[in-house]
Amino acid sequence: MKEDFDDIAFKKLLQEKAHKPGENPWFTRRVLNRLPEKTEAGNFYTIERWTYIIGMVLCIVFWGALYVTGFFDVITVRSLIYIIALTIGSFGLMIQTIRTIFTA
Repeated sequence: MKEDFDDIAFKKLLQEKAHKPGENPWFTRRVLNRLPEKTEAGNFYTIERWTYIIGMVLCIVFWGALYVTGFFDVITVRSLIYIIALTIGSFGLMIQTIRTIFTA
Protein backbone atom coordinates (compact mmCIF):
# COMPACT_ATOMS: atom_id res chain seq x y z
CA MET A 1 0.00 0.00 0.00
CA LYS A 2 1.34 3.38 -0.94
CA GLU A 3 1.57 5.91 1.89
CA ASP A 4 1.66 9.60 1.17
CA PHE A 5 3.05 12.36 3.37
CA ASP A 6 -0.28 12.95 5.17
CA ASP A 7 -0.52 9.29 6.19
CA ILE A 8 3.01 9.25 7.57
CA ALA A 9 2.48 12.52 9.47
CA PHE A 10 -0.82 11.26 10.90
CA LYS A 11 0.81 7.99 12.01
CA LYS A 12 3.60 9.88 13.80
CA LEU A 13 1.08 12.19 15.48
CA LEU A 14 -0.93 9.24 16.76
CA GLN A 15 2.20 7.52 18.07
CA GLU A 16 3.32 10.67 19.89
CA LYS A 17 -0.08 11.34 21.49
CA ALA A 18 -0.81 7.72 22.37
CA HIS A 19 -1.18 6.75 26.03
CA LYS A 20 2.00 5.12 27.29
CA PRO A 21 1.60 1.85 29.19
CA GLY A 22 2.56 1.76 32.85
CA GLU A 23 5.66 0.13 34.25
CA ASN A 24 3.82 -2.78 35.88
CA PRO A 25 3.57 -5.74 33.45
CA TRP A 26 1.02 -7.51 35.72
CA PHE A 27 -1.52 -4.69 35.55
CA THR A 28 -3.61 -6.17 32.77
CA ARG A 29 -3.69 -9.64 34.28
CA ARG A 30 -4.65 -8.28 37.72
CA VAL A 31 -7.42 -6.14 36.29
CA LEU A 32 -8.82 -8.99 34.22
CA ASN A 33 -8.73 -11.37 37.20
CA ARG A 34 -10.75 -8.92 39.32
CA LEU A 35 -13.48 -8.36 36.76
CA PRO A 36 -16.81 -9.99 37.62
CA GLU A 37 -17.90 -13.04 35.70
CA LYS A 38 -19.82 -12.37 32.51
CA THR A 39 -23.52 -12.89 33.09
CA GLU A 40 -26.10 -13.51 30.43
CA ALA A 41 -29.00 -11.09 30.21
CA GLY A 42 -31.30 -14.04 30.84
CA ASN A 43 -34.78 -12.62 30.31
CA PHE A 44 -33.97 -10.84 27.07
CA TYR A 45 -32.50 -13.92 25.41
CA THR A 46 -35.36 -16.11 26.61
CA ILE A 47 -37.96 -13.67 25.28
CA GLU A 48 -36.08 -13.34 21.99
CA ARG A 49 -35.89 -17.12 21.54
CA TRP A 50 -39.57 -17.63 22.30
CA THR A 51 -40.54 -14.80 19.96
CA TYR A 52 -38.68 -16.42 17.09
CA ILE A 53 -40.07 -19.87 17.88
CA ILE A 54 -43.64 -18.52 18.00
CA GLY A 55 -42.98 -16.74 14.69
CA MET A 56 -41.83 -19.99 13.10
CA VAL A 57 -44.93 -21.79 14.36
CA LEU A 58 -47.12 -19.01 12.91
CA CYS A 59 -45.34 -19.30 9.54
CA ILE A 60 -46.01 -23.04 9.51
CA VAL A 61 -49.67 -22.42 10.38
CA PHE A 62 -50.00 -19.82 7.60
CA TRP A 63 -48.42 -22.15 5.03
CA GLY A 64 -50.78 -24.90 6.16
CA ALA A 65 -53.79 -22.58 5.97
CA LEU A 66 -52.86 -21.55 2.43
CA TYR A 67 -52.52 -25.19 1.40
CA VAL A 68 -55.80 -26.29 3.01
CA THR A 69 -57.86 -23.41 1.57
CA GLY A 70 -56.78 -24.18 -1.99
CA PHE A 71 -54.85 -20.95 -2.33
CA PHE A 72 -52.44 -22.56 -4.79
CA ASP A 73 -55.18 -23.71 -7.21
CA VAL A 74 -55.29 -20.41 -9.13
CA ILE A 75 -52.17 -18.29 -9.43
CA THR A 76 -52.79 -14.55 -9.60
CA VAL A 77 -50.52 -11.56 -9.10
CA ARG A 78 -51.84 -11.15 -5.55
CA SER A 79 -51.20 -14.81 -4.73
CA LEU A 80 -47.66 -14.56 -6.13
CA ILE A 81 -46.98 -11.52 -3.94
CA TYR A 82 -48.31 -13.38 -0.88
CA ILE A 83 -46.25 -16.47 -1.68
CA ILE A 84 -43.04 -14.47 -2.24
CA ALA A 85 -43.55 -12.39 0.91
CA LEU A 86 -44.32 -15.44 3.04
CA THR A 87 -41.33 -17.32 1.60
CA ILE A 88 -38.90 -14.48 2.27
CA GLY A 89 -40.36 -13.94 5.74
CA SER A 90 -40.23 -17.63 6.59
CA PHE A 91 -36.62 -18.08 5.50
CA GLY A 92 -35.51 -14.89 7.22
CA LEU A 93 -37.24 -15.88 10.43
CA MET A 94 -35.83 -19.40 10.21
CA ILE A 95 -32.27 -18.11 9.83
CA GLN A 96 -32.70 -15.69 12.76
CA THR A 97 -34.21 -18.45 14.92
CA ILE A 98 -31.34 -20.83 14.24
CA ARG A 99 -28.74 -18.10 14.80
CA THR A 100 -30.34 -17.03 18.09
CA ILE A 101 -30.75 -20.52 19.47
CA PHE A 102 -27.21 -21.66 18.72
CA THR A 103 -25.26 -18.46 19.47
CA ALA A 104 -26.76 -17.32 22.76
